[in-house]
Amino acid sequence: MTEELPEGWSLQSLGEVLNGIVGGGTPSKGVPEYFQGSIPLMTVKDMKVARPTETGFNITQEALDNSSSKMIPADTVVIATRMGLGKVVRPRMDTAINQDLKALFPSAALDKSFLELWLISIASRIEAMGTGTTVKGVRLNQIKDLEIPVAPTNEQQRIVEKIETLFAQLDKGEEAVREVQNLLKRCRESILKSAVTGELTDSERSDWVELKVGELLTDIRYGTAKKCSPEPHGTAVLRIPNVVGGEVDLGKLKYIDLNEREKTKLSLERGDILIVRSNGSANLVARGAVVDERGEGMAFAGYLIRLRVDQDRILPVFLNMSLSSPQTRQVIERQARSTSGVHNINSGEVKSIPVALPPKDQQAEIIEAVNEAFAKIINLEKWCETELKRSAALRQSILKDAFSGRLVPQDPDDEPASALLERIQYSKKLRK
Repeated sequence: MTEELPEGWSLQSLGEVLNGIVGGGTPSKGVPEYFQGSIPLMTVKDMKVARPTETGFNITQEALDNSSSKMIPADTVVIATRMGLGKVVRPRMDTAINQDLKALFPSAALDKSFLELWLISIASRIEAMGTGTTVKGVRLNQIKDLEIPVAPTNEQQRIVEKIETLFAQLDKGEEAVREVQNLLKRCRESILKSAVTGELTDSERSDWVELKVGELLTDIRYGTAKKCSPEPHGTAVLRIPNVVGGEVDLGKLKYIDLNEREKTKLSLERGDILIVRSNGSANLVARGAVVDERGEGMAFAGYLIRLRVDQDRILPVFLNMSLSSPQTRQVIERQARSTSGVHNINSGEVKSIPVALPPKDQQAEIIEAVNEAFAKIINLEKWCETELKRSAALRQSILKDAFSGRLVPQDPDDEPASALLERIQYSKKLRK
């Protein structure tokens, strides 16, 4: 830290103000019986909430005895030192921890909540410290060498109380914003449902016909399974991340070398629809986007299916809209088969999906009405995102003020942190 600390504070290396740091390990996965016990084994995957109450793995006492995993008591401060760098939790139960985690045990100079909140405040710094080609991690010495501003113990408690009060207010505001987001999601679904039934525009249904998707296509084709490269050489390839948002996104494109025959088969045209063929989430199967002029001439990857639409009969946007409607999603998600947690749909199943087809002039009218309604929703969604970002920035501002001594007033009667630290150091020397 470069800012001058208030009187009574002391800047210390984290290792100096901890009584200990404990790491863990994973029992041998070659012994399946080890993972049929009742002892929680915490991994980075269990750090999704600040106060975990359960873990994805449970092990036996024998597994614990025959591995480097360690038990830690409930409410211990746990940080991730590999993979999920910057994550901090305090489990509500006694648990074993694996090799990607470290348990921190503060000395009397450090309030446990003060330590936790400080670690949260420097999460991005810890993440930036990570090294490694495949999985980034930090070394134990790097954690010990982190400099922590230590306030007098009474002031630490006042700081924690103030942060918790302010964060509780922010939590309420964020909860209200998320409720709005959920409402907007339901509004989208309601609009799509009424759009493809004609209710949104009070369309005359007498000249609508019930067809299958296959009757409205001139071609349906899987993408290439060839390995792609981020190097901009050859033909650009659209993948799931480029279409799953509902429109073509040209960010993070990959490329592939194709011969002329492959280019002919895989080349995209304006008005093609790309949908997801296989995904771990059933909600994303058959989701996709209509290719616009930016995607013309590009290829598409193997987990996508290209629908080439008979545009004399149906507008591509209307078909994509139909595939996204709640009633059609129910059909799709029932059909999507799961293999080892991966949901799939094939071309035959796509072609069998029912579609209610109005005349093209009504299709255009419906699309216009949906776009108009969605434009209002998009504006509100952007407002929600802005408010959540503002709240996150305010949290960081609160933490910054807290650990520079500006959040609560100092009390001259508080014992300076240095005095307590000296006693702790003296006590450690006596124990040696």
